[in-house]
Amino acid sequence: MELADLARWTPIGFDFSGSAPAVDWADLSGERFVEPFFDQTVAQWASGPRSTPLVRTGLEVLAALDAEPSLEPAGMIFHLSRCGSTLVSRLLGTLPGVVVIAEPSPLNTLLTLDPELVDQAALIQAVRQLVRALGRRRPGAEQHLVLKCTSWNIRQRAILAAAFPDTPWTWVQRDPARVLTSLLADPPGWLRLQDWPQAAKQRFGIDPAAVPAMTSAEFGAHALGAMLEAAAEADPSGRLCIDHAALPDAVWQRVVPHFGLDADQAAIARMADESRFYSKDSTPRVFAGDTAQQRPVTDEIRDAVQRFAEPGYRLLASLT
Repeated sequence: MELADLARWTPIGFDFSGSAPAVDWADLSGERFVEPFFDQTVAQWASGPRSTPLVRTGLEVLAALDAEPSLEPAGMIFHLSRCGSTLVSRLLGTLPGVVVIAEPSPLNTLLTLDPELVDQAALIQAVRQLVRALGRRRPGAEQHLVLKCTSWNIRQRAILAAAFPDTPWTWVQRDPARVLTSLLADPPGWLRLQDWPQAAKQRFGIDPAAVPAMTSAEFGAHALGAMLEAAAEADPSGRLCIDHAALPDAVWQRVVPHFGLDADQAAIARMADESRFYSKDSTPRVFAGDTAQQRPVTDEIRDAVQRFAEPGYRLLASLT
């Protein structure tokens, strides 16, 4: 395949296991990224009638295609997890001309590379080229790109800030006791890093020697505390703090103008209507209640959060 033929294709994965890094490209030119998460769009495409074989190239193709028409992020969403960030991204995605790329796994792959084995400048450049490739203008109607990061990406905020220094960002959070209650009931992949202390150190800065003795609640609270600390210590330029309690109104009242987007009364009405539905479902399902809110917060969870996560949360709450 000619290089020019890949201009409208999307990088969906990296492979660093061989002698040279490789990039897998998919022809997503006909997809609209309306699913809650980027990987869901990829999976739907892969199982659908428009699926075609992937093309594998070297990492240098990202650089070679970087001059193609692309959108740089109008804004980035960072969050604590289970705090309403998916609702924020889904509502922004209803705005005309706005493309939301939510928690793309290729970005996570880059941000999990061992910093001792990767040149920092090269990593920043690769992140920049990847995000621009994800924001490639395909049908042509796209005007703004919003990047929603995975929760732990806040710990790598400096890399994204170096790649896009002028991009405003928002931090979405929630009472960490409620967050931890939800995480323990339905664990995300990163919570399982308790079984891999060295990986937990790299991801969250947790002392690997202390990990084996931690309860699940303590490990989760440590991780949340690390994310909150990272959000609080990040360069505040362009930062907007939003609490779960302020949603959904804060999306059109604060996030939209913060990202330089436009929302007239009709757009606000669409967002208000969309907010009635469960944000993580691809098919519309009326939101019947917050199960995390209904679950009781145990004394163990409350104690762990107070020790490891509460200070950061309170500091950031004072900025909302």
